[in-house]
Amino acid sequence: MYGATYYPDLPHFNIRGMAMRPIRLIWLISLMVLIASLIIPLSAQGFSTIENDLEYRLDYPVEVKTSTCFTINFWMKAHKTLANLTVPLAIFYHEDSNVITLYSDIIVSSNMLGAGLTLSKSISLCLPAVRPVEPYLRTKIEFYYNGSKGLSHEFYMSVVRTETYAELEAQVSTLRSKVSDLESKISALEKELDQKSQELSKLKDDYSQLLANYLSLKESYQNLKDDYQRLQEDYLKLQKSYESLSDKHQLTLIDLERMRALYDSLTRQFNKLEEQYSSLLRDYESTLSELRTYKSMYEDLKTRHEDLRTRHDALIAEAAQLRQKLADLEEDYSSLNRIYEATLGESSLTKNILFAQTAAVAAGLGIYAVLSRRLAKKPRSPEAAEEGNGEKKIQKILSGRRVTIPSNAAARLGIKEGDLVEINYGNGSIIIRPVEKKEDPA
Repeated sequence: MYGATYYPDLPHFNIRGMAMRPIRLIWLISLMVLIASLIIPLSAQGFSTIENDLEYRLDYPVEVKTSTCFTINFWMKAHKTLANLTVPLAIFYHEDSNVITLYSDIIVSSNMLGAGLTLSKSISLCLPAVRPVEPYLRTKIEFYYNGSKGLSHEFYMSVVRTETYAELEAQVSTLRSKVSDLESKISALEKELDQKSQELSKLKDDYSQLLANYLSLKESYQNLKDDYQRLQEDYLKLQKSYESLSDKHQLTLIDLERMRALYDSLTRQFNKLEEQYSSLLRDYESTLSELRTYKSMYEDLKTRHEDLRTRHDALIAEAAQLRQKLADLEEDYSSLNRIYEATLGESSLTKNILFAQTAAVAAGLGIYAVLSRRLAKKPRSPEAAEEGNGEKKIQKILSGRRVTIPSNAAARLGIKEGDLVEINYGNGSIIIRPVEKKEDPA
C-alpha cells in the first residue's frame, strides 16, 4: 500500500540456471541486499491506502538530516458517511535502543463527515542534534468512526542520515566496478559448471535407462507376485474342499452303519407284516361283502342328494335376484339423497346471496339519502360559486388546447362524457360550469 516507488536499474548479469550455480547466486544476493539497503529507502515519497470506507495519504521526506526540520502533509477522503471520526497520529524517533515520541496528537476530530468530503493538515517537526547509530522515524495512525476502530497502520517512515545521496551514489559506483570484476570470475566458473552440467546430463540419461529397466523388472515381479497369490488362493480352496469331502465321507460311513441296523430291523418287521397281511386278507374278503351292501345304500342316498341339490340351486338363484333388486333400490336411494342435499345447499346459498344483495342495496340507498340531504342543506356563497371550493389542481394543456377535468371534480358536479359545459373567461381566469339539462315537456 505504499505510494509509487522508483527503483534504479541494477547491473545486468547474464545468469543462466541460478539453481545450478550456488556461488554466483551468493554473490548476486549479497550485492542486491547492499544496493537495496542504500537505494530503496530513498525512493518512497509517502504512505497511502484505499479502503471501502475511506482513503488517506501521508506525504513526507524519506531522508532527513539530523538537527533539521521537515513537514508532513495529511490528506483523507470519505467514501461513506463517517460518524464520530477521530484520527490520532504518532511519530517516533528511534536512536540506538531508545524511542522518542516526536509527535502524538489527534489530527482529525469530526462528529460527521459526509461521503466524498476531504480533509487535510500539515505538521512541522524538528529532529534533535544528537547523532545515534542508524536512526529512523516510525509512524502510527489510527481511524475511529461509527463507534468503533476502523483502520490502524504502523509503518517505517523516514531514515535519518548524516551522508548525502551523492556520497552514497559514489559508493554504489565503486561497488558496481567490483561487481564487474566478480562477473569475469563468475564467467570462468560458469564454463566449469557447464562442463559439469553436461556430465550430469549424461548421468541423468543413464539414470533414466536404469529407472526404465527397474520399472520393467518391478512390473514383472508384480505380475509374478499376483500369479503366486492366485495359486495360493486356489490351493487354500482345494484344501478346504478336501477337508469338507473328508468330513462328508466320515458321515457317510456312519450313515451306512445306521442303514444296516435299520435294514435288519425292517426285515424283522416285514416278516411280522406278512403275517398281519394274511390276517388282513381274510378280513378284506369279509369287508368286501359288507361293501356291496353299503354300495346299494349309497346309490339310494345319492339319488336323494341330487334332488335336494336341485332345490338348493333354485333357492340360490332366487336369493341372487332379490339381492340385485335390493342393490338397485339402495343406489336409487343414494341418488335421491344426494339430490336432496344439493337442493338444500342451493336453497341456503340462494337465500344468503339474496340477503347480502338486499342488505348492500339498502345500505347504498341509505348512504345516498344522507349525502343528498347534507349537500342540499349546505348553502353556497356567490364567492364560492365563482372561486370554487378551495381544492386546486394543476392540469397540462394537451394538443388542440384540450384540458382534462379532474375525476373527483367531475363526479361532484355530475359531469359525464357527452355533457355540455359553459366556459366563461375574464380577469385572468377561466370558469367552467355544467349546463343544466332541460326536462322534456312531453
